[in-house]
Amino acid sequence: MVVPLKRCVVIGASPEADAEFIRESVGGDDFVVCADGGYITALRAGLEIDLLIGDFDSSDYPEGFGGEVIRLPVMKDDTDTLSCVRECLRRGYRDFVLLGMTGGRIDHTFANYSVLLFVAENGGRAAISDRTSEITALTGGTDGKDFLTVSNKQGRGFGVFPFGCRSCRVTLRGFLYDIEEAELFADIPVGACNTVVSEEALVRVSDGSAIVMLYESNQK
Repeated sequence: MVVPLKRCVVIGASPEADAEFIRESVGGDDFVVCADGGYITALRAGLEIDLLIGDFDSSDYPEGFGGEVIRLPVMKDDTDTLSCVRECLRRGYRDFVLLGMTGGRIDHTFANYSVLLFVAENGGRAAISDRTSEITALTGGTDGKDFLTVSNKQGRGFGVFPFGCRSCRVTLRGFLYDIEEAELFADIPVGACNTVVSEEALVRVSDGSAIVMLYESNQK
């Protein structure tokens, strides 16, 4: 399969979704997918929707919507967001941005972290983005080469934590606290409270998997 050049944007239904930020974050070439009630957020942001996926148990079915809809059963294992990601991975997308995914129900926010890891483990990259933070997942995988370059983010707060594993091995360069092939453990949160200090910083996970967070430094 030829991988599409477009980025896939998945929009969720967080009650704290910032419509203006979402509108600013979506480009004209993005493939826009809404997870269930995320279509309300997308319409509020003035976006055109390419695909709508959901069970519509917590939002009304959009009777006037003329685009593609995949209606899911209410009783299922996957969240609506994971269903969106599965479908778009199947179509060949590998670059994902998840908007309207933070705030509201804490279990939904945490479940969306799991979606980030799911994408990473299936050969893609996904980021949850809102006005104050950006969150992604890295996994050492089979080749131990999963890395992230952080450009022009000096002064931003940073955190890295093992996720989906007991521990992970991490290298950080260009941060207030640099480490080289250090083992981080899930029950000892030493990856918190770091800061980007270089114009170009590097995060590499060579074993295990991790959630990586960038956030506004004025957040305490």
